[in-house]
Amino acid sequence: MRRAFIVGAAAIAVALLLLQWRAGGAKRAVPTAPPATPLTAASSTAAASPRAVAHADTSAPAAFAPSAGKVVISGGYGSGDGQFGRRREAESNPEAPMAVAAGPNGELAIVDQVNRRIQRYKNGKLVGSVSTGGDTVQDVAFSRDGKMLVLDRLVDGNVQVYGADGKLVNELSLAGKGVTEGGGVTGVFSDDDGIYVERDHESVVRIADASGKSDPTRPELVGRPSRDGHLLLAAEIVDAQQGDVLVSAADRSGQPMWKQPIHLGIPIVHIITLDSDAGGLAYLAVDVGHETASAPFRIYDEHILVARLGSGGAPRGMLAIPPLPTADESFRPITVEDDGSIDVMAAGDNGLAVTRYVFP
Repeated sequence: MRRAFIVGAAAIAVALLLLQWRAGGAKRAVPTAPPATPLTAASSTAAASPRAVAHADTSAPAAFAPSAGKVVISGGYGSGDGQFGRRREAESNPEAPMAVAAGPNGELAIVDQVNRRIQRYKNGKLVGSVSTGGDTVQDVAFSRDGKMLVLDRLVDGNVQVYGADGKLVNELSLAGKGVTEGGGVTGVFSDDDGIYVERDHESVVRIADASGKSDPTRPELVGRPSRDGHLLLAAEIVDAQQGDVLVSAADRSGQPMWKQPIHLGIPIVHIITLDSDAGGLAYLAVDVGHETASAPFRIYDEHILVARLGSGGAPRGMLAIPPLPTADESFRPITVEDDGSIDVMAAGDNGLAVTRYVFP
């Protein structure tokens, strides 16, 4: 059976391993609107560029030309300013920073949970650090007015709202109407209308208004709110082996607007994120590759494909970028900036780097 879920600012998971897709799983109905023209590796190369997907033959190891990226943040492992915590323990998953999120005016925030803080950057330079108190924060997002939303679903079971000055404004409980318990929350989001959390990649619950005041009604949405405030976005893996994904959009009342099939032509390992920019374009990042036929079932020919969709789901290009280099647990490793730039956070053996990719 097909399995559907909402992914995002992306997508996000408890760990990337938890997002691996196999046959089976519950199927959620997708609104029946006429499908748009399928997006394939071939159709994504209309604008010729060495940074776009190079070929339609996605079955060959050299089918994709890697995109040119620029490292905008880097730091070694440690607890000093501009360094990042990394944890290696025998009885737990390896951890490096859990999430990166783009904010207004080109700001980036990195969840450095091992060091119990969130480091904030602008133009590649460290401009501040916010203490989170605990080491179980896993996600972060920005409101349009610069407030920072910090998700701790495991211990505190809340979203902490920090003002632009870094001071705590409010703490919003996760458990309540629409959310049985905090452990099922898979992301935090914001738009001009409120603060939202995603439950089990299936629905989005508004837990507060835009000011950070708790919403007792906690209405549910059918997808992640787009950054321009117009759409609710969702994605569904239709055929993992063939690399077929369906991205759908509804208006804010939940009425279907469009559906866009995407054919990658290579097996899907997991969906990483579904995000949007300030202009309303949608971005889907998918980890793809082949799996060996016998144990230990390693992934080869692995890379990340990022598809961009415009008005009505129209294809607006695709990027191929390197896979994440280590198995460190991660929650939101990819974020989209207001201008559509793609920022990828990757933990290497010697340190952490955020690399920026730009569509042609």
